Amino acid sequence: MSPRHLIFALLATTLLAGCGNSSDLTDFGSTTIAHGAITVRHGETRLHVSDAPDAVIGADGGLHINGQTVPTSQPQRDLLKRYSAAATAVREHGIATGKAGAAVAGAALKGVAASITSGDSKQIEKHVDAKAKLVEQEAMKICLDIADIKAAQDALAAQLPAFKPYAGIIGADDAEDCQKHDHD
Repeated sequence: MSPRHLIFALLATTLLAGCGNSSDLTDFGSTTIAHGAITVRHGETRLHVSDAPDAVIGADGGLHINGQTVPTSQPQRDLLKRYSAAATAVREHGIATGKAGAAVAGAALKGVAASITSGDSKQIEKHVDAKAKLVEQEAMKICLDIADIKAAQDALAAQLPAFKPYAGIIGADDAEDCQKHDHD
């Protein structure tokens, strides 16, 4: 197994360990995106930017800024739901990526033990590499989720003036950079 895959697997395992050990996503605490500008917790998506009060998007598409309900039309609520769903998907796919990483780490540890006793590391390396590809596939889903957040963010900024201060949270290159990083 390549050192890159082993390191990635161990990092993913650490991420998963920090999330908890329950299969219920509500037990995993909060997830932050974009260096803490987006936080997903208990069905709410919180937005934090400097020079603007915090905003909260509910699962129902309701928007609250500085504790006040922002009146929205049905199409705006639908976009807010899309934004929140994409942020929640980042959370779910992050957890899945962590679990896949833990499986790679487990396979790597078993492989090390097996190769010590048998001296054959080729078959084990193939097995671990196959599991590592699953981690990459799960991580790619996060990049797609980031792209979904960006699309909803742009549409909201165009249609809902109260949302404009939060329109720069996900930058134009964030989804593309995520995919490039994922393929490196």
